[in-house]
Amino acid sequence: MLPRRYRLRRSKDFQTVYRRGNSVAGRYVVLYLLKGKGTQRFGFSVSSKVGKAVIRNKVKRQLREICRRYRPRLHQGRDVILIARQKIKGIPFREVEKDVIKLFKRAKLWMGESNGNQ
Repeated sequence: MLPRRYRLRRSKDFQTVYRRGNSVAGRYVVLYLLKGKGTQRFGFSVSSKVGKAVIRNKVKRQLREICRRYRPRLHQGRDVILIARQKIKGIPFREVEKDVIKLFKRAKLWMGESNGNQ
């Protein structure tokens, strides 16, 4: 689980990233990025269009796990929001993981193979 200190939780923080940040779109996920201060924080948004609560919660858990796993390999001091697209429903975890990593690289967040898992 991604610790709370690494998560965006307030609506105000989400709105700031949406308004002032940049976005990068992938096949299953859209990434919003804003250079912040201090530690990196992640926010997650899954619309009801993706599915019912069970599906949405599963998708959020998958996105949180990807961020937890690769957080040490990403540049610090960024606020990142991952928004699930409708297509994500029923896609295997590995495919979603590849898509998110590709977005991290396109957004220039990726530092490479440092001290992370795998």
